[in-house]
Amino acid sequence: MKNLRIVPLVMAGVLLSCSAAEHGELSLHQSALVADMHSDTALRMLRGFDFSQRDSTGHMDIPRLREGGIDLQAFACWVSTDMPPDECLPRIELMIDSLDSQIARNPDKIGLCRTASEALDLIDAGKIAALLAIENGVAIAGDLDNLQHFYDRGVRILTLTHTASSDWCISSADTMPAFPGLTDFGRSVVQKMNALGMIVDVSHASPEAVAEVLRITSDPIIASHSCVRALCDHDRNLTDDQIRTIAANGGVIGINFYNGYLADEWNERTDAAYDARRAEIDSLSELYKDDDTKRREAMWEIRRAVRAELANVRVDVGTVVDHIDYIVRVVGPDYVGLGSDFDGVGSLPD
Repeated sequence: MKNLRIVPLVMAGVLLSCSAAEHGELSLHQSALVADMHSDTALRMLRGFDFSQRDSTGHMDIPRLREGGIDLQAFACWVSTDMPPDECLPRIELMIDSLDSQIARNPDKIGLCRTASEALDLIDAGKIAALLAIENGVAIAGDLDNLQHFYDRGVRILTLTHTASSDWCISSADTMPAFPGLTDFGRSVVQKMNALGMIVDVSHASPEAVAEVLRITSDPIIASHSCVRALCDHDRNLTDDQIRTIAANGGVIGINFYNGYLADEWNERTDAAYDARRAEIDSLSELYKDDDTKRREAMWEIRRAVRAELANVRVDVGTVVDHIDYIVRVVGPDYVGLGSDFDGVGSLPD
């Protein structure tokens, strides 16, 4: 059975040193149990791409997961906060159906796990263990019974909120919160998840919401795809105090691979580049206000120009390791892992 304890240290070493000559590190990586706590690839499955085939447009597929030595992959089914409540559950159902269909077509390569023992059985059989998650608590449409429904379908992680607050959980991006952290209903969601055995995920949640979750949860929590605030001052990232309290709770932080959460310089240069093009962006938005396709094409050209300007901003795997190592130094290696956000972000480290 693969060693569950050494994954964070293995990843720190393998990210720093991956040349073909360094067989020791790669051998250690391959023998370790490596988990990625967050990806948005289920969105692409919903659009019908074949997950079993190497794909040149997205970040993840079965061939690359196997080559990368990933043993357990969490697949998040995402919905936007502004989606009408009556559309949320059907949308999540479609994504779960899409993932189930991909697994059914590749039973020799991947399987759905609902428990730790199921995950280990799949991994020992040489398969990828797929862990089902939902990103954004609006998916339950304000009904605790829907938590039970999703649990019965195999969902084992719920990210409480996203980039906009819901009516029961405040987002980290909310600068004018309507209430502090969680409402009474939000607290009941956490308690119901504890009772079911569903993992509470506080990535995207406001500091007050994270603190409230930690006060009431009876189980360890995760921040599935967040980084270190001391290294990159973004609202999505965690302060030293949050890192310590999550660790004291027995929880784990998955380091996100998005450049904007990894490096201040990336954000500063990106903001400046878009600010310089603000008049052009506003003009294109008005010109193509009734044509989504042409507007997206025009914005794509602007994004390409911005990316070209960012070519000399150095964000690489060493930057990811800096965030991992920071948490190791603050609380130790047992509380940090990987939360790539593959297929959910627009820029990744070199």
